[in-house]
Amino acid sequence: MGTRTTKANPWVARIVRIIAAFFRNVPDVVWALLLLFTFGQNILTGFFALFFYTFGLLTRTFIETIDEVSSSCVEALRATGATSLQIVTQGIVPSTMSIIISWILYMIETNIRASTLIGMLTATGIGFLFDTYYKRMEYGSASLTVIVIVVTVIAIELTSNKIRKVII
Repeated sequence: MGTRTTKANPWVARIVRIIAAFFRNVPDVVWALLLLFTFGQNILTGFFALFFYTFGLLTRTFIETIDEVSSSCVEALRATGATSLQIVTQGIVPSTMSIIISWILYMIETNIRASTLIGMLTATGIGFLFDTYYKRMEYGSASLTVIVIVVTVIAIELTSNKIRKVII
């Protein structure tokens, strides 16, 4: 809806771009603090903090990707008389799918890293576990939590790198 390539309504495209820019420009930690002060410490606070930032960043990235990658495909399909649905399914999706999947994998990696800090703020998840151990001076358990986080991040990065190699 926010791309110039598909020639959607210019007002809708502008509104989508403004919303995406707003959500993207507020960092996930700020979202966590805003939601924490508004709704208190619960699991949804951390989830929505990561969701809002990820939504804004991915929406903006997808808009830019679609605008850059598929303009020649869209022009060719439009010249043959293709409908809007055919343009999206036959031109935009195939030419942008590998880049979109790559960005989704990147955001999964980023969110797993950020969830530790946000968990400390919102008292949920593995970040809360680390914070609890650290404050109780149980450094063995705290270091084990850090090791689990590092191993998880490395495993997810290796997995996403393999997926990227397959799709690209």
